[in-house]
Amino acid sequence: MKCVCRLCGGERLSPLLDMGRHPIAHHFVLNPSQNEYKHPVKMYFCDACGLVQLIDPVPSHMLYKKYVCLSSWKPQPHIPRLLTLIDELPNINKNSRIVEVGCNDGVFLNALRDAGFTHLFGIEPAEDAFVVAQTRGFSVVNAFFDRALADTLVSAQGQYDLLITRQVMEHIPNLQSFCDGIMRLVKPGGYVLIEVPHFDFIVEVADYSAIWEEHVNYFFQKTLHHLLAKYNISVIREETSNFSGEALVVIGRNGDRMEFCNAMAPLEDLRSAVMAFSERWPRFRDGLLGFLKIHHNQGKKIAIYGAGCRAISLINFTGMTPFIEFVVDDQLEKQGKFIPGSRLPILPSAALEEKSIDLCLLAVNAENETKVISQHSVFEARGGEFVSLLPPSSLLPPFWKTL
Repeated sequence: MKCVCRLCGGERLSPLLDMGRHPIAHHFVLNPSQNEYKHPVKMYFCDACGLVQLIDPVPSHMLYKKYVCLSSWKPQPHIPRLLTLIDELPNINKNSRIVEVGCNDGVFLNALRDAGFTHLFGIEPAEDAFVVAQTRGFSVVNAFFDRALADTLVSAQGQYDLLITRQVMEHIPNLQSFCDGIMRLVKPGGYVLIEVPHFDFIVEVADYSAIWEEHVNYFFQKTLHHLLAKYNISVIREETSNFSGEALVVIGRNGDRMEFCNAMAPLEDLRSAVMAFSERWPRFRDGLLGFLKIHHNQGKKIAIYGAGCRAISLINFTGMTPFIEFVVDDQLEKQGKFIPGSRLPILPSAALEEKSIDLCLLAVNAENETKVISQHSVFEARGGEFVSLLPPSSLLPPFWKTL
């Protein structure tokens, strides 16, 4: 298969990681004998522009027709800060026209409404999330966003003052049409607020849970700047937030003239960082399995807390299943089902006590760890131990420091 970069169109892509073939992480299994669709997970680095990407992505309709995992299921403590950033934008007021691309179940639109913004619109391809957003009273279109949809919306509604897209651009296989759509939908001088997983952080802390089949694009800060410059969007503010690892939040202004060079240089720093990330993977996998084996050989029973996509990918990529009794999750919609690939059962968190678990591997976002631990004081009092699987936690196992 011919490999072509989805940002610059270049053909000089270097292989980084081949995780093998795995099922879709959010397609929970109803019974252990159920057949599963599996797809290769292969990561490459573009030597021309620096975009890290999965080639041969899973078809979008298979991933997003029904998404299952809604945004309101997990805490988002950085939302108040995002609202402050929006309030501080010049010429943006409570009557400004705002559109969110990939609004999921409308949790952020709801925060905007509560903050007093009155002209809100959403775009969401997943049918289940779209329905929930509608029931919250928002005007939402159920469709994938691209240039053609943007043209249709502009013809019907006009352009917008602010476009928001949070934790979405890493999912987009057709970046060119998506960014063309942004330029069309946002008026000249209008703003975009983009939030993506911060790949600089992922590489630095060796967070291999960040790799999964839905995330086809992995943005270094420099790479995201390059993408926005290509589409005539100037970065006016950016910062990071502790959310699902670390999120990079960038605010840009549409239509500011700038010089753009398609060949982004130098890339030596990015290439060096991502190659080191690739080379550390076997040491990470072996270190994690060795850590689990020690506890298992001591007769300790091990469970995982959290049936999110990061945890599911890590379970399947590392092959840790033989050491794990089950996965617990307090989201009722997941309980009684099985983890894709590993077929580990998903139980309520009360099972930590009921099944006499000794070691609980936390696979919840770091911003939620303290709350989870505080709810299981009896487990700790009995001698149960919590260790985290997801950076930037302070509870990562010791082998992480040797990577």
